[in-house]
Amino acid sequence: MLWMINCVDGPNSAPLRAAHRDAHMTHLEAHADHLVMVGPLQNETRTASVGSLLIVDFPDRDAVVTFAQGDPFNKAGVFASVTICPFRQTLPVAG
Repeated sequence: MLWMINCVDGPNSAPLRAAHRDAHMTHLEAHADHLVMVGPLQNETRTASVGSLLIVDFPDRDAVVTFAQGDPFNKAGVFASVTICPFRQTLPVAG
């Protein structure tokens, strides 16, 4: 089942984001078989990250919550909020 995880960075979180980026990437790589699409959300000028958006494939909400809670960005306090919603893809991804 597909899920959307929308993470919004807290104020002045850039140093935390930078400090925990490698661990965050390792976490994503360890769960690569569940990742559909992931990436940072950016400000309007594309000069800074302001959050993360992930589309993931997990069997249930508990598995998604466990994955999200295990993210080093989340553990370090980079995110001010994390929203998890079921996601239904209606159009194919352009190649």
